Amino acid sequence: MIDVAMQIEVISKTDDGKKVRLKLTDINTTVIEAIIHGLNSNKNVVYARYIVEHPDLVDPFLELQIKDGTYQEALLQAAADFKDYFSTIDE
Repeated sequence: MIDVAMQIEVISKTDDGKKVRLKLTDINTTVIEAIIHGLNSNKNVVYARYIVEHPDLVDPFLELQIKDGTYQEALLQAAADFKDYFSTIDE
């Protein structure tokens, strides 16, 4: 079983909440890449990208812009899709 417990903190967001930057700590790159794929597959997401400026100096962050709904809803959907996909794998 994979235990993923990353910390997410809002760095900045627009007044309408449609564009947000989230600081990610204790990140698992494999998990975040799957989440990014799920976000970019969502029709309500304009784009999602994972940015690592310097791994020793600055925590990576996720930049996300949405059309409709909230960024929280988009993240929860991507996480649920990730969970559903991997729950189909047999040991």
